[in-house]
Amino acid sequence: MEPNYRLYTSLTEQTQKKTWAEIDTAALQHNYRLLCEAVHAQHPSTRILAAVKADAYGHGAPACVRALLEQGCDFFAVSCIEEALAVRNVCKEAEKFADILVLGYTQPSLAAQLAEQQIIQTLLSEDYALRLAEEAANAGVTVRVHVAVDTGMNRIGIPAHSDGEILAAIHTVARIASLPHLRVEGSFTHFARANEEPFGEGEAFSDLQAARDRRLYEALEARGTHIPFHHVCNSAAALCRPREHFDGVRFGIALYGFCPPKHIALPLRPVMKLKTVIAHLHPLLPGESVGYGGRFVADSERLLATLPIGYGDGLLRAYTGAAVTVQTANGPRTAPIVGNICMDQCMIDVTDLGAQIGDEVTLFGNDSRELSALAARASTIEYECLCLISSRVPRRYINSDK
Repeated sequence: MEPNYRLYTSLTEQTQKKTWAEIDTAALQHNYRLLCEAVHAQHPSTRILAAVKADAYGHGAPACVRALLEQGCDFFAVSCIEEALAVRNVCKEAEKFADILVLGYTQPSLAAQLAEQQIIQTLLSEDYALRLAEEAANAGVTVRVHVAVDTGMNRIGIPAHSDGEILAAIHTVARIASLPHLRVEGSFTHFARANEEPFGEGEAFSDLQAARDRRLYEALEARGTHIPFHHVCNSAAALCRPREHFDGVRFGIALYGFCPPKHIALPLRPVMKLKTVIAHLHPLLPGESVGYGGRFVADSERLLATLPIGYGDGLLRAYTGAAVTVQTANGPRTAPIVGNICMDQCMIDVTDLGAQIGDEVTLFGNDSRELSALAARASTIEYECLCLISSRVPRRYINSDK
């Protein structure tokens, strides 16, 4: 069983339940197997890259990497070298090797460390490639790299929008591939609108990005610049655009139980449940308000429960009014969050529910719709809701299959 995991290391570990995130490693493994089956049914040789950046989307990277290694995952994507080194350490502890791709910026001066740890670095531009190659030459090492191609995300990568840019990119990538201290093993682009509904502007834009990427890749192959590993699909594209599976697909949010294209039905299981307990019960008389700003005013006598969780834990103020699940002696009951959510506490209306102090409350995670509803209420996406769960919330690991 995985130990409790907390990044907020200045806090002592508490054995009593208060507020915690329950992480089900069996759900993560189930999702990985399901996604592998979906891809391999059409393209058996396509590799799965598991995105474990941002501490595995807030779930705790060490435990998630271990669980995925057990399922045979051998390729991970992270944001920075610090995350890559942490994943490498977990792989070493498990006595397994995995490829690790850094999707973001690493200081070129760390070329020797990248090479020593067999970490693959993304090339953000030609200038970045030249600086990384120079540092690698100074250290006497060769760095494994993937070339990022910008087909419309306009974030990082070799520009490849117009005919002129694509022609220039052909020569740029060929020059990079000839640098002696860089080993170009792959290239990729990133879809900006793959999670949108089909037959709309989003799909048309993805088609345009895919066409730009394909033109560049095929032109490089035609001139003899062979790049062995080609990947373009994130979670949404991998499920909606199987014609672009190529050599690998990158699964992120889908691993954690959320299917970004809403029209795709997959029995994914949420990996995280955010939980707390009722700490206090008190009546609210008619005409009295609750919390900062007095946004909720009782029109009849109500019974309120105070929960020891707030926006300091990642429960956004925008979630006010959402429903949570209280596990009462009479079974699970829903209750609304009332009044503005405070930094460390919030209040729910438990009138006539039979709630007691100490009853367990689930904020989200019973099914994927709960977090999706919170995200919609906050005008954001599930990714952000998960990543914002504070580091002072301990992650407690279970395996529901055992």
